[in-house]
Amino acid sequence: MNRRQPSTAALLAATIVVVVSLIALVLLPIVVRRQTESYRLENERHADPARVELNEISYRLSRQMAALTRAAATSDERHVERYRQQVPLQEAAVKSLGTHAGAINPEFDAAFAELQQRLATWHASVQRSVELQQLAFDANYATVIETIHRLDAAITAYQGTRRERVRLLARMQVWVTFALVLLASVAASLFLWMAQRLRTFAAMLGEEATARQAALERQQELVRIRDEILGVVSHDLRSPLTTIALSAQLVPGSPAAEQTEHVQTIVAATRRMERLIHDLLDVTKAEQGRLPIRRGAVDPAAVAREVVASHQPIAAAQQIDFEASVADGLPRISGDGDRLAQALTNLLGNAFKFTPAGGGVRLSVAQRDGNVLFEVSDSGPGIAPSDLPHLFEPFWQARKTAHLGAGLGLKITRAIVEAHDGAIEVTNLAGGGACFRIVLPAMKE
Repeated sequence: MNRRQPSTAALLAATIVVVVSLIALVLLPIVVRRQTESYRLENERHADPARVELNEISYRLSRQMAALTRAAATSDERHVERYRQQVPLQEAAVKSLGTHAGAINPEFDAAFAELQQRLATWHASVQRSVELQQLAFDANYATVIETIHRLDAAITAYQGTRRERVRLLARMQVWVTFALVLLASVAASLFLWMAQRLRTFAAMLGEEATARQAALERQQELVRIRDEILGVVSHDLRSPLTTIALSAQLVPGSPAAEQTEHVQTIVAATRRMERLIHDLLDVTKAEQGRLPIRRGAVDPAAVAREVVASHQPIAAAQQIDFEASVADGLPRISGDGDRLAQALTNLLGNAFKFTPAGGGVRLSVAQRDGNVLFEVSDSGPGIAPSDLPHLFEPFWQARKTAHLGAGLGLKITRAIVEAHDGAIEVTNLAGGGACFRIVLPAMKE
């Protein structure tokens, strides 16, 4: 037994590394997107308004200089009055520009302080020239223009720094993603190597025929457990992970009400993942294709609404028209709500997988003959008649859909339905596409 402990510990560690790496790969784009969005908001709050106010100051300066030039050429006091009318507008722009001091960079702060001083000096010199009735323009105006150019350069440098940080974030995301993928690959290889080692060790146990037979059965059980765990992880965790990623990407740019809805969708998908992870070992205890369930009174309408909410982001991302129809007054079902949601999620996952962009997927729930009927239909290519008898076989896939999944989804779905004393069937629709129907007995009042 002491020889087995290191192998088991390493296998557990490799599994944890793989799971943590997958979660990090999902969360990394979200973190990078949020930081990039913060840089964009900083530009919108400070750099862009500051540049607008700086342009306003330049415009007012040009108007003032034009008025003074005409006044010097014509000795018309009306032009001097036009100059004076521009001064408060310019001062208002300078005051508004000052609200961004301290938020951009030290170069901006220094140039802004200098701008205030040089504007005051220039206006004072103009005022003296007006009082002496000898309009003359010294070098103060040129220094004001030079200071405005320095402020513009400081704003440009601030924006350039934000753009450079965004580029650094993008490069960091690439390298961290590469490192996580590499780490997950190494951990997965270690996982498979340790599983092989456990099988070999189990095959060597015992010298007598009965011990060898027991070791062989244990080895086969380990292989089945491994395949079941890998299949459920790759198939059943993909859908909630996709829902979390898509909903999280919609949160930053959505209104407050929609953000709450997206967060609720993420929470629901996260809880589904937690339940699936806790139930991985329970799957291995299924007898004759039946999964263990936790019976209780289940509202089919509530289950349908939860599944629909978690698939809306997927439908939007794939440009698929997703429609749901849930009848009123549906009777309750004796069973496991999470397992029923898992079954519907498997069927909807297949429907979205084989429906092209612009197509449609429909989920309907109705009462029929004392039973509750769930229907999932799509507008995809349908199922070849020769493939229909094999759909619910584990690890089987049609040739045209090879490599699109582990082939466990429909097997698990049928096991869930049968555990609820129900039945499942599939047919091709006359207009194209396929329709899966689940019939579950309603609870007696």
